[in-house]
Amino acid sequence: MDFRRSGQLDERRRRVLMDEIASPADADYPDASSAAGGSAKGPVRAYHAAVLSERQPKVTDLLPVRPLGVIVALLLGLTGIAAIEAIHVHVVTLSLAEGNVHLAALDATARGSLAAWYSSAMLAAAAALAVVVFSIRSHRVDDYRGHYRIWLWTAAILACLSLDAATGIHDALGLALTLVTGNKVVTTSLAAGCTLTWIAVYGLVLGTLGLRLIFEIWSSRLSLTALVVAGFLYLNSALFRLEMFQSPANLIAGFAESTIVLLAHFSLLASVAFYARHVLLDATGRLKVHIDPDRKGKAKRAKLKVVKSEKHEETNRPAVPASKPSEPSRFGSTPAASSPVAKPGATIAKNNISAPEEEYDEDDDDDYGGSNLSKSERRRLKKLARREQQRRAA
Repeated sequence: MDFRRSGQLDERRRRVLMDEIASPADADYPDASSAAGGSAKGPVRAYHAAVLSERQPKVTDLLPVRPLGVIVALLLGLTGIAAIEAIHVHVVTLSLAEGNVHLAALDATARGSLAAWYSSAMLAAAAALAVVVFSIRSHRVDDYRGHYRIWLWTAAILACLSLDAATGIHDALGLALTLVTGNKVVTTSLAAGCTLTWIAVYGLVLGTLGLRLIFEIWSSRLSLTALVVAGFLYLNSALFRLEMFQSPANLIAGFAESTIVLLAHFSLLASVAFYARHVLLDATGRLKVHIDPDRKGKAKRAKLKVVKSEKHEETNRPAVPASKPSEPSRFGSTPAASSPVAKPGATIAKNNISAPEEEYDEDDDDDYGGSNLSKSERRRLKKLARREQQRRAA
Protein backbone atom coordinates (compact mmCIF):
# COMPACT_ATOMS: atom_id res chain seq x y z
CA MET A 1 0.00 0.00 0.00
CA ASP A 2 1.52 3.31 -1.02
CA PHE A 3 1.29 6.38 1.25
CA ARG A 4 0.45 9.73 -0.19
CA ARG A 5 3.31 12.17 -0.30
CA SER A 6 2.85 15.86 -0.51
CA GLY A 7 5.29 18.08 -2.33
CA GLN A 8 5.23 20.71 0.46
CA LEU A 9 6.09 18.03 3.06
CA ASP A 10 9.10 16.86 1.06
CA GLU A 11 10.27 20.44 0.71
CA ARG A 12 10.00 20.94 4.49
CA ARG A 13 12.05 17.82 5.13
CA ARG A 14 14.77 19.02 2.78
CA ARG A 15 14.93 22.38 4.58
CA VAL A 16 15.24 20.68 8.00
CA LEU A 17 18.02 18.48 6.66
CA MET A 18 19.88 21.48 5.26
CA ASP A 19 19.53 23.32 8.61
CA GLU A 20 21.01 20.36 10.50
CA ILE A 21 23.93 20.24 8.12
CA ALA A 22 24.54 23.98 8.53
CA SER A 23 24.25 23.87 12.36
CA PRO A 24 27.52 24.32 14.40
CA ALA A 25 29.44 21.20 15.46
CA ASP A 26 29.90 22.37 19.05
CA ALA A 27 26.70 21.55 20.93
CA ASP A 28 27.76 23.41 24.06
CA TYR A 29 28.29 26.71 22.25
CA PRO A 30 25.80 26.74 19.35
CA ASP A 31 26.32 30.43 18.64
CA ALA A 32 30.04 30.15 18.05
CA SER A 33 29.69 29.68 14.31
CA SER A 34 27.13 32.47 14.14
CA ALA A 35 29.57 34.84 15.77
CA ALA A 36 32.16 33.77 13.26
CA GLY A 37 29.84 34.45 10.34
CA GLY A 38 28.25 30.97 9.95
CA SER A 39 25.06 30.26 8.08
CA ALA A 40 23.00 29.06 11.07
CA LYS A 41 19.74 30.86 11.61
CA GLY A 42 19.04 32.93 14.68
CA PRO A 43 20.55 36.01 16.35
CA VAL A 44 24.24 36.63 15.79
CA ARG A 45 26.46 37.25 18.88
CA ALA A 46 28.55 40.39 18.96
CA TYR A 47 31.15 38.75 21.26
CA HIS A 48 33.15 35.58 21.08
CA ALA A 49 32.10 32.48 23.02
CA ALA A 50 35.03 33.03 25.40
CA VAL A 51 32.93 35.67 27.18
CA LEU A 52 30.65 32.97 28.61
CA SER A 53 30.82 32.25 32.35
CA GLU A 54 32.15 28.73 31.79
CA ARG A 55 35.30 30.17 30.25
CA GLN A 56 35.85 33.06 32.64
CA PRO A 57 38.56 32.75 35.34
CA LYS A 58 37.45 32.05 38.91
CA VAL A 59 38.26 34.17 41.94
CA THR A 60 40.71 31.56 43.19
CA ASP A 61 42.59 31.77 39.89
CA LEU A 62 43.66 35.31 40.84
CA LEU A 63 45.52 34.12 43.94
CA PRO A 64 49.30 33.96 43.47
CA VAL A 65 50.13 30.29 43.97
CA ARG A 66 53.61 30.01 42.51
CA PRO A 67 56.52 31.27 44.64
CA LEU A 68 57.52 33.79 41.98
CA GLY A 69 54.03 35.30 41.96
CA VAL A 70 54.02 35.51 45.76
CA ILE A 71 57.38 37.29 45.79
CA VAL A 72 56.25 39.75 43.10
CA ALA A 73 53.05 40.56 45.05
CA LEU A 74 55.04 41.19 48.23
CA LEU A 75 57.49 43.44 46.43
CA LEU A 76 54.67 45.45 44.85
CA GLY A 77 53.04 46.01 48.24
CA LEU A 78 56.30 47.12 49.85
CA THR A 79 57.06 49.35 46.86
CA GLY A 80 53.76 51.16 47.36
CA ILE A 81 54.59 51.80 51.03
CA ALA A 82 58.06 53.06 50.12
CA ALA A 83 56.64 55.40 47.45
CA ILE A 84 54.09 56.89 49.86
CA GLU A 85 56.71 57.52 52.53
CA ALA A 86 59.12 59.01 50.00
CA ILE A 87 56.43 61.43 48.85
CA HIS A 88 55.67 62.30 52.49
CA VAL A 89 59.31 63.08 53.24
CA HIS A 90 59.59 65.24 50.11
CA VAL A 91 56.42 67.19 50.94
CA VAL A 92 57.42 67.84 54.56
CA THR A 93 60.86 69.10 53.57
CA LEU A 94 59.39 71.64 51.14
CA SER A 95 59.33 75.20 52.48
CA LEU A 96 55.94 76.21 51.08
CA ALA A 97 53.99 78.04 53.71
CA GLU A 98 51.08 78.81 51.40
CA GLY A 99 51.06 75.47 49.60
CA ASN A 100 50.77 73.16 52.59
CA VAL A 101 46.98 73.13 52.31
CA HIS A 102 47.12 71.94 48.71
CA LEU A 103 49.65 69.23 49.58
CA ALA A 104 47.68 67.76 52.50
CA ALA A 105 46.68 64.75 50.39
CA LEU A 106 50.36 63.79 50.12
CA ASP A 107 51.02 64.07 53.87
CA ALA A 108 51.00 60.53 55.32
CA THR A 109 49.85 61.78 58.74
CA ALA A 110 46.84 63.72 57.42
CA ARG A 111 43.33 62.26 57.28
CA GLY A 112 42.11 61.38 53.80
CA SER A 113 45.64 61.31 52.41
CA LEU A 114 47.26 58.89 50.00
CA ALA A 115 48.48 56.79 52.91
CA ALA A 116 44.94 56.51 54.29
CA TRP A 117 43.65 55.37 50.90
CA TYR A 118 46.39 52.78 50.58
CA SER A 119 45.68 51.46 54.08
CA SER A 120 41.96 51.23 53.31
CA ALA A 121 42.68 49.39 50.05
CA MET A 122 44.91 46.83 51.79
CA LEU A 123 42.33 46.15 54.50
CA ALA A 124 39.55 45.85 51.92
CA ALA A 125 41.65 43.33 49.98
CA ALA A 126 42.21 41.38 53.21
CA ALA A 127 38.43 41.32 53.80
CA ALA A 128 37.86 39.97 50.27
CA LEU A 129 40.48 37.28 50.81
CA ALA A 130 38.82 36.31 54.10
CA VAL A 131 35.59 35.70 52.16
CA VAL A 132 37.56 33.55 49.70
CA VAL A 133 39.00 31.53 52.59
CA PHE A 134 35.49 31.07 53.99
CA SER A 135 34.18 29.82 50.64
CA ILE A 136 36.94 27.19 50.49
CA ARG A 137 37.05 26.20 54.17
CA SER A 138 33.28 25.63 54.28
CA HIS A 139 33.77 22.51 52.13
CA ARG A 140 36.18 20.79 54.55
CA VAL A 141 34.66 17.45 55.52
CA ASP A 142 36.22 17.09 58.99
CA ASP A 143 35.18 20.52 60.31
CA TYR A 144 32.20 19.23 62.28
CA ARG A 145 31.94 22.23 64.64
CA GLY A 146 31.97 24.84 61.89
CA HIS A 147 35.23 26.57 62.77
CA TYR A 148 35.26 28.08 59.28
CA ARG A 149 32.64 30.64 60.36
CA ILE A 150 35.38 32.65 62.05
CA TRP A 151 36.34 33.93 58.59
CA LEU A 152 32.99 35.67 58.21
CA TRP A 153 33.67 37.58 61.43
CA THR A 154 37.18 38.30 60.19
CA ALA A 155 35.87 39.68 56.90
CA ALA A 156 33.36 41.91 58.71
CA ILE A 157 35.96 43.32 61.11
CA LEU A 158 38.45 43.91 58.29
CA ALA A 159 35.77 45.78 56.34
CA CYS A 160 35.16 48.01 59.39
CA LEU A 161 38.90 48.62 59.71
CA SER A 162 39.03 49.59 56.04
CA LEU A 163 36.30 52.17 56.64
CA ASP A 164 38.13 53.43 59.70
CA ALA A 165 41.43 53.77 57.83
CA ALA A 166 39.79 55.92 55.15
CA THR A 167 37.64 58.14 57.39
CA GLY A 168 39.23 58.06 60.85
CA ILE A 169 35.93 57.20 62.52
CA HIS A 170 37.77 55.78 65.54
CA ASP A 171 38.05 59.27 67.04
CA ALA A 172 34.26 59.71 66.97
CA LEU A 173 33.82 56.25 68.46
CA GLY A 174 36.27 57.04 71.26
CA LEU A 175 34.50 60.31 72.06
CA ALA A 176 31.07 58.64 72.14
CA LEU A 177 32.26 55.88 74.46
CA THR A 178 33.99 58.37 76.72
CA LEU A 179 30.85 60.49 77.06
CA VAL A 180 28.51 57.52 77.53
CA THR A 181 30.58 55.63 80.09
CA GLY A 182 31.70 58.76 81.92
CA ASN A 183 35.35 57.80 81.87
CA LYS A 184 37.13 59.23 84.90
CA VAL A 185 40.66 58.42 83.71
CA VAL A 186 43.02 61.22 84.58
CA THR A 187 44.31 62.64 81.30
CA THR A 188 45.72 65.93 80.16
CA SER A 189 42.88 66.56 77.71
CA LEU A 190 39.67 65.12 76.33
CA ALA A 191 41.46 64.05 73.15
CA ALA A 192 43.87 61.91 75.13
CA GLY A 193 40.96 60.24 76.93
CA CYS A 194 39.19 59.51 73.63
CA THR A 195 42.40 58.03 72.20
CA LEU A 196 42.84 55.78 75.21
CA THR A 197 39.20 54.62 74.98
CA TRP A 198 39.19 53.60 71.33
CA ILE A 199 42.61 51.96 71.61
CA ALA A 200 41.33 49.86 74.53
CA VAL A 201 38.21 48.79 72.60
CA TYR A 202 40.17 48.00 69.44
CA GLY A 203 42.76 46.11 71.44
CA LEU A 204 40.13 43.96 73.13
CA VAL A 205 38.28 43.10 69.91
CA LEU A 206 41.31 42.62 67.67
CA GLY A 207 43.25 40.77 70.37
CA THR A 208 40.44 38.25 70.84
CA LEU A 209 40.11 37.76 67.10
CA GLY A 210 43.86 37.42 66.68
CA LEU A 211 44.13 34.73 69.35
CA ARG A 212 41.33 32.77 67.68
CA LEU A 213 42.97 33.10 64.26
CA ILE A 214 46.26 31.78 65.64
CA PHE A 215 44.60 28.40 66.27
CA GLU A 216 43.00 28.55 62.83
CA ILE A 217 46.15 29.30 60.80
CA TRP A 218 48.53 27.21 62.91
CA SER A 219 49.20 24.85 59.99
CA SER A 220 50.56 27.69 57.81
CA ARG A 221 53.88 28.99 59.11
CA LEU A 222 54.02 31.96 56.73
CA SER A 223 50.54 33.13 57.69
CA LEU A 224 51.23 32.68 61.40
CA THR A 225 54.50 34.62 61.20
CA ALA A 226 52.86 37.48 59.29
CA LEU A 227 50.02 37.66 61.83
CA VAL A 228 52.44 37.81 64.77
CA VAL A 229 54.43 40.57 63.03
CA ALA A 230 51.20 42.51 62.37
CA GLY A 231 50.21 42.28 66.03
CA PHE A 232 53.63 43.52 67.13
CA LEU A 233 53.45 46.49 64.74
CA TYR A 234 49.92 47.40 65.85
CA LEU A 235 51.10 47.36 69.47
CA ASN A 236 53.93 49.74 68.62
CA SER A 237 51.53 52.02 66.76
CA ALA A 238 49.25 52.15 69.82
CA LEU A 239 52.19 53.04 72.04
CA PHE A 240 53.12 55.86 69.65
CA ARG A 241 49.53 57.15 69.80
CA LEU A 242 49.62 57.11 73.59
CA GLU A 243 52.98 58.94 73.45
CA MET A 244 54.74 56.18 75.33
CA PHE A 245 57.20 55.90 72.46
CA GLN A 246 58.87 58.83 70.81
CA SER A 247 60.37 58.81 67.34
CA PRO A 248 64.04 59.84 67.02
CA ALA A 249 64.66 63.54 66.62
CA ASN A 250 66.64 63.10 63.40
CA LEU A 251 63.63 61.58 61.58
CA ILE A 252 60.95 63.50 59.75
CA ALA A 253 57.88 64.21 61.87
CA GLY A 254 55.30 61.45 61.48
CA PHE A 255 57.55 59.23 59.37
CA ALA A 256 57.96 56.45 61.93
CA GLU A 257 54.30 56.38 62.96
CA SER A 258 52.92 56.25 59.42
CA THR A 259 55.45 53.63 58.32
CA ILE A 260 54.60 51.35 61.24
CA VAL A 261 50.86 51.63 60.52
CA LEU A 262 51.30 50.88 56.81
CA LEU A 263 53.55 47.90 57.52
CA ALA A 264 51.04 46.58 60.06
CA HIS A 265 48.22 46.71 57.50
CA PHE A 266 50.45 45.08 54.90
CA SER A 267 51.43 42.28 57.31
CA LEU A 268 47.78 41.62 58.10
CA LEU A 269 46.98 41.43 54.38
CA ALA A 270 49.92 39.09 53.81
CA SER A 271 48.75 36.82 56.64
CA VAL A 272 45.28 36.38 55.15
CA ALA A 273 46.72 35.98 51.63
CA PHE A 274 49.21 33.33 52.76
CA TYR A 275 46.48 31.33 54.44
CA ALA A 276 44.20 31.65 51.40
CA ARG A 277 47.01 30.23 49.28
CA HIS A 278 47.58 27.46 51.84
CA VAL A 279 43.89 26.49 51.88
CA LEU A 280 43.67 26.54 48.08
CA LEU A 281 46.70 24.26 47.72
CA ASP A 282 45.31 21.94 50.39
CA ALA A 283 41.90 21.77 48.72
CA THR A 284 43.33 21.01 45.29
CA GLY A 285 45.79 18.39 46.60
CA ARG A 286 48.91 20.38 45.72
CA LEU A 287 50.11 21.04 49.25
CA LYS A 288 53.52 19.56 49.95
CA VAL A 289 53.49 17.34 53.05
CA HIS A 290 56.75 16.13 54.62
CA ILE A 291 56.63 12.39 55.30
CA ASP A 292 59.41 10.71 57.26
CA PRO A 293 59.99 7.30 55.62
CA ASP A 294 61.80 5.96 58.71
CA ARG A 295 59.07 6.98 61.16
CA LYS A 296 57.61 3.47 61.33
CA GLY A 297 61.04 1.93 61.93
CA LYS A 298 61.80 4.45 64.66
CA ALA A 299 58.54 3.64 66.43
CA LYS A 300 59.26 -0.09 66.30
CA ARG A 301 62.79 0.36 67.66
CA ALA A 302 61.50 2.52 70.50
CA LYS A 303 58.93 -0.12 71.46
CA LEU A 304 61.55 -2.88 71.37
CA LYS A 305 63.74 -0.86 73.72
CA VAL A 306 60.85 -0.50 76.16
CA VAL A 307 60.15 -4.26 76.10
CA LYS A 308 63.83 -5.13 76.60
CA SER A 309 64.14 -2.73 79.53
CA GLU A 310 61.08 -4.28 81.19
CA LYS A 311 62.49 -7.81 80.76
CA HIS A 312 65.85 -6.69 82.18
CA GLU A 313 64.16 -5.22 85.25
CA GLU A 314 62.17 -8.45 85.70
CA THR A 315 65.28 -10.66 85.68
CA ASN A 316 67.20 -8.40 88.07
CA ARG A 317 64.37 -8.17 90.56
CA PRO A 318 65.54 -9.34 94.07
CA ALA A 319 64.18 -12.60 95.46
CA VAL A 320 61.18 -12.49 97.75
CA PRO A 321 62.18 -13.45 101.31
CA ALA A 322 60.54 -16.52 102.80
CA SER A 323 57.73 -15.89 105.20
CA LYS A 324 58.21 -16.97 108.81
CA PRO A 325 56.13 -19.92 110.09
CA SER A 326 53.26 -18.91 112.28
CA GLU A 327 53.71 -19.40 116.02
CA PRO A 328 51.67 -22.13 117.75
CA SER A 329 48.63 -20.99 119.59
CA ARG A 330 48.03 -21.49 123.29
CA PHE A 331 45.99 -24.59 122.53
CA GLY A 332 49.11 -26.22 120.99
CA SER A 333 47.97 -26.23 117.43
CA THR A 334 48.97 -24.03 114.55
CA PRO A 335 46.24 -22.20 112.63
CA ALA A 336 45.49 -23.39 109.14
CA ALA A 337 47.43 -21.41 106.60
CA SER A 338 45.64 -20.18 103.56
CA SER A 339 48.77 -20.65 101.43
CA PRO A 340 51.69 -23.09 101.59
CA VAL A 341 54.57 -22.01 103.80
CA ALA A 342 57.81 -21.38 101.96
CA LYS A 343 60.93 -23.05 103.28
CA PRO A 344 63.69 -20.86 104.70
CA GLY A 345 66.03 -19.60 102.01
CA ALA A 346 63.73 -20.68 99.23
CA THR A 347 62.93 -18.33 96.38
CA ILE A 348 59.95 -18.11 94.16
CA ALA A 349 60.44 -20.00 90.95
CA LYS A 350 60.92 -17.87 87.94
CA ASN A 351 58.64 -20.03 85.83
CA ASN A 352 55.69 -19.32 88.12
CA ILE A 353 55.82 -15.65 87.24
CA SER A 354 53.93 -15.13 84.05
CA ALA A 355 56.02 -13.22 81.59
CA PRO A 356 54.44 -9.95 80.57
CA GLU A 357 52.68 -10.09 77.28
CA GLU A 358 54.54 -8.42 74.48
CA GLU A 359 53.51 -4.91 73.81
CA TYR A 360 51.02 -4.61 71.02
CA ASP A 361 52.33 -3.05 67.87
CA GLU A 362 49.67 -1.09 66.07
CA ASP A 363 51.87 -0.47 63.04
CA ASP A 364 51.68 -4.16 62.01
CA ASP A 365 47.87 -4.22 61.90
CA ASP A 366 47.78 -3.00 58.32
CA ASP A 367 49.89 -5.95 57.11
CA TYR A 368 48.26 -8.72 59.24
CA GLY A 369 45.23 -10.67 58.07
CA GLY A 370 44.78 -8.89 54.73
CA SER A 371 43.08 -5.62 53.82
CA ASN A 372 39.56 -7.14 53.85
CA LEU A 373 39.48 -7.35 57.66
CA SER A 374 38.82 -4.49 60.00
CA LYS A 375 41.39 -3.21 62.46
CA SER A 376 39.72 -4.88 65.45
CA GLU A 377 39.57 -8.24 63.66
CA ARG A 378 43.25 -8.06 62.70
CA ARG A 379 44.11 -7.19 66.28
CA ARG A 380 42.13 -10.18 67.62
CA LEU A 381 43.74 -12.59 65.13
CA LYS A 382 47.19 -11.35 66.03
CA LYS A 383 46.51 -11.79 69.77
CA LEU A 384 45.26 -15.36 69.23
CA ALA A 385 48.33 -16.20 67.15
CA ARG A 386 50.61 -14.81 69.86
CA ARG A 387 48.89 -16.89 72.56
CA GLU A 388 49.14 -20.06 70.44
CA GLN A 389 52.84 -19.41 69.92
CA GLN A 390 53.39 -18.99 73.67
CA ARG A 391 51.47 -22.18 74.41
CA ARG A 392 53.59 -24.20 71.97
CA ALA A 393 56.81 -22.75 73.37
CA ALA A 394 55.75 -23.78 76.90
